[in-house]
Amino acid sequence: MSIGVDLTITLSTIVETVVLGGGGIATIVTLRNTVRTLKEQMDASKKETREQFAGIQSELKKMGDILVGMARFDERLANLDKRVTAHGRQIDELRHGVGFVRGQRSSIDGEYSS
Repeated sequence: MSIGVDLTITLSTIVETVVLGGGGIATIVTLRNTVRTLKEQMDASKKETREQFAGIQSELKKMGDILVGMARFDERLANLDKRVTAHGRQIDELRHGVGFVRGQRSSIDGEYSS
């Protein structure tokens, strides 16, 4: 038994080689374009996400400023309430003869008549 190797090149072998080579090149080009497209989409997505994040940070800063303003207003309102309460107490004390008036009147249970 002898093993024979046919070294002849036929037209079908050439066509088959060209088709396989062309298919391989087409596959590589398609993969390259797909990778490029995916990279561009990812870059665009990153840029959009970055812009959205900057917008969110800006809104959060505005909300922080609003909360600080509200806290200041609340503190001012609390101080005003304390002042009004103190003045009311002073008025009540004056009505009962305590304060600027020296000595209490014992005629009407400490009340002044109008």
